[in-house]
Amino acid sequence: MSSSATSHISKGTSLILVPHDGTEISEKALNKAVEFAQALRAKIILLHIVDDRIVPASDTIGFVSEEQPSLEIAKMQLIRILKQGAELMLKDRISKVKQAGIEIQFMMGVGSPAEEIVIISESEHVDLIIMGSRRLNEIFKNVALGSVARRVSEIAKCPVMLIH
Repeated sequence: MSSSATSHISKGTSLILVPHDGTEISEKALNKAVEFAQALRAKIILLHIVDDRIVPASDTIGFVSEEQPSLEIAKMQLIRILKQGAELMLKDRISKVKQAGIEIQFMMGVGSPAEEIVIISESEHVDLIIMGSRRLNEIFKNVALGSVARRVSEIAKCPVMLIH
């Protein structure tokens, strides 16, 4: 990280966004965010995005079936179930952060993960995003970042710290 990025983080960081998808690398990012929050007396927003691209879009469903309303209801039910699962998955992590004396807020979004992360970082006036970044595979180990982390780092207006 450059010295200008470091000085921005140390001088004015009061809100850290941590996108979490339940993976081990997201857990590492949350642990790093806790370290920063303790040192900087910052608050954390723990964010989970339900990727709605895994569910067929309403427009394409029309080509497959005339039962579009039923499929749309099924899509909404699936998203609701995924949200509930995320809340349960992250509940104990939220408790641990609170026990460390850090104020934490849990948020959820639905959509394309990279875009939703950036939208929420802007609407919440986040000072720093700390997120996990998995490498795509061993061949590109030193070159490629996971696509969500790469996209967030390209379009976010605040500093982004990637944890491997």
